[in-house]
Amino acid sequence: MKLKHLNLATSDVGALAAFFQRFFAFKCLLERGAGAFMILGNDDDFVLTLMNRMKSDPDVYPETFHVGFYIDDRTAVQAKRDELLAAGLSPQEIQEAGRSGRGAHFYCTAPGDILIEIGTPPKLNDA
Repeated sequence: MKLKHLNLATSDVGALAAFFQRFFAFKCLLERGAGAFMILGNDDDFVLTLMNRMKSDPDVYPETFHVGFYIDDRTAVQAKRDELLAAGLSPQEIQEAGRSGRGAHFYCTAPGDILIEIGTPPKLNDA
């Protein structure tokens, strides 16, 4: 079994979809309700659905909620941060790998206040 789908509720489906398309190579597979609902997919067969928040939904996700992307190495992490910065976004500084086993990583807030993490995969011991 593999995790291959995530649904995000947002205040701005169109802007969030454009963000994932521009910076993470997702493609729009389906759009309904004049941008109220979109299905995106990528080359890894991951399906990301984006939908308008319902009136009963909370205004924000919990503080620690985020969506993470792994890329190959520290140089690629820096390049992605530079790309986001050049696009007018506000990515945080890169945090280097530490004793926790986490790779180099940073966070950036996407449209609709969705927190995104970009980093190298963690190096975990077989403990």
